[in-house]
Amino acid sequence: MTQPPNYPGDDQGGYPQNPQDPQQGGYQQGGHPEQPQQPGYGQGGYPPPPPGGFPPPQPGPGYQPQPGQGYQPQPGQGFPPPGEYPQGPAGYGIPQYGVPQRFNLGDAVSWAWNKYTKNAASLIFSLLALALLLGVISTVLFLVYGALFGTSDDDGSYSVYVSTGTVGGALFTLVLGIVGYIAYAAYFSGLLDIADGKPVGFGSFFKPRNVGQVAVVAVITAAVIALLSFIPYVGGILGIVVSFIAVFALLGVVDRGVSAIDGFKGAFGLVQKDPGNLILAYVIAGLMMIAGGILCGVGLLVAAPVAGLLLVNAYRLISGGTVVPPTP
Repeated sequence: MTQPPNYPGDDQGGYPQNPQDPQQGGYQQGGHPEQPQQPGYGQGGYPPPPPGGFPPPQPGPGYQPQPGQGYQPQPGQGFPPPGEYPQGPAGYGIPQYGVPQRFNLGDAVSWAWNKYTKNAASLIFSLLALALLLGVISTVLFLVYGALFGTSDDDGSYSVYVSTGTVGGALFTLVLGIVGYIAYAAYFSGLLDIADGKPVGFGSFFKPRNVGQVAVVAVITAAVIALLSFIPYVGGILGIVVSFIAVFALLGVVDRGVSAIDGFKGAFGLVQKDPGNLILAYVIAGLMMIAGGILCGVGLLVAAPVAGLLLVNAYRLISGGTVVPPTP
């Protein structure tokens, strides 16, 4: 009887392991699974279980092991090889089953819409709450900025101008940008939970992960865009490119708990791996946001979550990760 095949992403193999039994590995080439192993066990092998455990079924007479059969050590949970995102702590993403998932724009849009319809209430009300919270924080920051850097005219009127060309204006913009990125990280955390098949509620979108490194991503992005703004004509275009890369750097930092630098390295790796699909997903997500904004802003309650789910799908699959299938 042949062994059940392993599935990519399984921790130990086809069947759950008894926690008291040592892990089983592949059969040593040229031997039989029932033969006791000597110290060294051969390359890549593992010692068999002690008496009383559950050894694999014995092959019949004349049986020859077939290539690819037996229990083989499994890689991590389907995450990309070195050169893209580093391996994050265990628990990120879900195990893969069957063939590796590949990104397809049509399937990704359909998947995003399916997940939106199945989690609409949580997605909409959390988005409204985050927008309200950002509005309050922005107002408070503006009042503080006005009290510190505002000017009064001879007629007694009071005016406040925010300019990134001044120290105060640059500081105000930077702090507001960091707050915005933390809000994005919180919402993306909930979207990533949906991609993992975890149940989500209103509070799932208010639990930003890796906040310190998210703030570093915001600072790096703001600094680079500010420097590029001094380049005539092409500075604005380059700023859009930086914003595009920063989105996937942010997703990597939130999803895998890596540093901001590793997040940017991973984002560059994704662009090199599949620039066409990555750019296309980003453009489609942007068009969704524009269309939602045109509909008196109400359309953003649909467009923003669907666009975010589309980007999560693209990030996960292009980076070698996984998403749960659509909900029936």
